[in-house]
Amino acid sequence: MPEFEIQLRDVMLYANHGVMHEESVTGNQYRVNVRLRLDAASFDADKDDLASTVSYADVFEMLRSVMADRVALIETVTVKFAQKVKDRWPHVKGGWIEIVKTVPPIPNMIGEAGVRYDF
Repeated sequence: MPEFEIQLRDVMLYANHGVMHEESVTGNQYRVNVRLRLDAASFDADKDDLASTVSYADVFEMLRSVMADRVALIETVTVKFAQKVKDRWPHVKGGWIEIVKTVPPIPNMIGEAGVRYDF
């Protein structure tokens, strides 16, 4: 069955998630990737209608909104985002979201830390 995959790649957002108190005050830079799978069988290219798919601008606004609500765990952010996607676009068959903390507060660590949630 044909599918579309709506993608947001390497979206950079600043947020105040984290277990440590300093993270809630200073925040951190996050890189986010999103993939949403949609059934393309009923898509009519002749109509060229955005209503028959999912606007990646709307996906970004949803992501921005969910990232703005401070929580301790980025796992919580991923699950909340997935729930909102499924509620708003029931024709989305599934997907995944990956959130990467680009400068994790881990002493002596050079690199990134993140979570990916498949739904």
